[in-house]
Amino acid sequence: MKIHELKLDIKYFDDVKNGIKNFEIRKNDRDFQVGDILELKKVSWFLKFLVPIRYAISIMTNRRQTYLDKDDIPCIESKADTIKAKILNVVPADEYNNFHESVNGIPQSIKWANSCQETYIKTINKVLNDYFSADRLPDSYVILGIEVIK
Repeated sequence: MKIHELKLDIKYFDDVKNGIKNFEIRKNDRDFQVGDILELKKVSWFLKFLVPIRYAISIMTNRRQTYLDKDDIPCIESKADTIKAKILNVVPADEYNNFHESVNGIPQSIKWANSCQETYIKTINKVLNDYFSADRLPDSYVILGIEVIK
């Protein structure tokens, strides 16, 4: 069992914390395994304005990721609001992208999700569309079924 420290966008943080969103889509560069623990730290993107010193003709912006505490106030990493979640299942990209070929149109490894698999698949597709502007999981990514633990 490994512990993986990861960042989680504020957009999804509360839904994961409250058990509404029980999956994570992640690049599988850490060899995620069932039973591993995710330590998800709340982050947000803030715009940092950069004004040239000479001839301020234009203003440039730079997006910067910032950790947030329980009150959504920017903080250092060690003070960030953190969720611990256990990995229940790992669904590889090829299995998810080809789920139409599996029994009842749902990947066997996603059967753990909940009793409303069709709604669950739509939720996954919404996240895919938000982050990748696609309805397919990129090849190097996985869907992690998770359960928040104390």
